[in-house]
Amino acid sequence: MVRGYEGRVAIVTGAANGLGRALARALAARKCHLALIDVDFSGLEKTVPELAEGGIVVTHHIADVSSQQDLERVAIEIGSAHGTVHLLVNNAALSESASFSITSSADFERIIQVNFFGVVHGCRVFLPFLQEHAEGQILNVSSCFAWVGYAGKSAYASSKAAIRAFSECLRLELAGLGVGVSVLYPGPMHTGLVRSGISDSLERREREDRFLETRGISPERVASVALDKLLANPSRILIGFDYRALDLLARLSPGLAEQSMRLGAMRAKF
Repeated sequence: MVRGYEGRVAIVTGAANGLGRALARALAARKCHLALIDVDFSGLEKTVPELAEGGIVVTHHIADVSSQQDLERVAIEIGSAHGTVHLLVNNAALSESASFSITSSADFERIIQVNFFGVVHGCRVFLPFLQEHAEGQILNVSSCFAWVGYAGKSAYASSKAAIRAFSECLRLELAGLGVGVSVLYPGPMHTGLVRSGISDSLERREREDRFLETRGISPERVASVALDKLLANPSRILIGFDYRALDLLARLSPGLAEQSMRLGAMRAKF
């Protein structure tokens, strides 16, 4: 498990925007070398110069995390540039705000491929690096929708629940091999994820975006708290009062948690 960040090497997927960019900035502030992965070339180009200061090595790599082939190619690049990896942050994701009945099979599968298999491929490809020094750590980003369903989130929630189950299994498997696995439940955040995601109407997308703008936690705060907590290799990192309350409710009374989500959806109107 990673004992500190200074002088270590971290991979962050989905690093060009939102939480991924905030995590990259927070790691750079902790003097951690970075390998940033995204499909957004222009976003990565803007992110890299602001991080590469004070002797930190920052590389950027264009890859679709849903493709294991892409990540295998990138692994060669990262191995050549950095030599090893201490921390893998699987953050890349697609959002969804659309009812199941009108979500196409292609869109549903794309969300599962990016959100879930992107995590699986990342772990499979980079695990050999993480096992080299008994100081490896994996952080997989999930969501409260892994605990409780929400109308219009069938593909997204399925992908995040799969991340939770996969991560919990992997944590047990790697416990004796010097590699920790933690799941981040970051609370609602106002990023570009919803605006660039799949939606069945512009109005619905805008309502969800406005809700997150009003209630969302800043990605910078999430990144800072998450990295501080990660050093203890917790199984889960929950951020924000809303997530902690919902987590407790889902454990004590799944029925009440479902009612809470239904009422919340009616008030938020998305």
